Amino acid sequence: MSSKFPAYLKARAKLAFGRGMAAFADAVFLRPFRPLRLVRIGTDYGGWYCCGDLLGPGRAAMCCGAGEDVSFDVALNSKWGMRIVCVDPTPRSISHVRSLMAAGRNGQSMPIEAGPSSYDLTGFRESDFMFVDCAVWSSDGSLELFAPRNPAHVSYSAVNLQHTSETIRVRSRTIGSLLDEFGIARLALLKLDIEGAEYEVLRSMIDEGALPEQLLVEFDQINQPLSVFFWIELYGVLRALREAGYRLVHRERANYSFVLSSALER
Repeated sequence: MSSKFPAYLKARAKLAFGRGMAAFADAVFLRPFRPLRLVRIGTDYGGWYCCGDLLGPGRAAMCCGAGEDVSFDVALNSKWGMRIVCVDPTPRSISHVRSLMAAGRNGQSMPIEAGPSSYDLTGFRESDFMFVDCAVWSSDGSLELFAPRNPAHVSYSAVNLQHTSETIRVRSRTIGSLLDEFGIARLALLKLDIEGAEYEVLRSMIDEGALPEQLLVEFDQINQPLSVFFWIELYGVLRALREAGYRLVHRERANYSFVLSSALER
């Protein structure tokens, strides 16, 4: 028997456990809102469900975690007329987004990840697409990120999801300080795909009172639990978001879509 087989079984068991605990949480926290118009934007890999009625020209979105698929971010800019702040500190993501912006500027094609699909840059406005090469965190300063186990992968993790030893040190910013820098008084949407750092950032966001109208979060430990008790932190932050006024309206695997109840009333 291959030595990799037990590790494969362990990974499958962890995934099943993580998604099982997420399904159990749905019974407590998931409250679909029937009149809500949910749309899915972006590729199969990089796309998200969100409320189309809360998107539109003149609104601002902050998308944290780019990787090499920013199809969601690009579509919000080009199709929905939104101002985008795209945030990612990792080397390949920085290169990818900068190449994307150059392609848009020069009218060239740009592949998503390694292809074969390419971005639809029709209507893309570079002037409303800002890129910040930092990590979002609970404080401004610097942060150590751990490399992925597979060098072919892009994303680094502040909580060392993959138990590696290679690190890089990057700048860190809070959501509130980034909003101040770009003069954004009301954030229509915040996306967090940040490899396990979401708990720290969400708690900081609530403490700062920097509450976006929509909140899209990938809870990475649903796919890669660091311990059998990961669900305690997951349920705790879901409860904190509910107390802050958020309604969980959709879940797709580890991707959660929340809407601020007061935004639905406006």
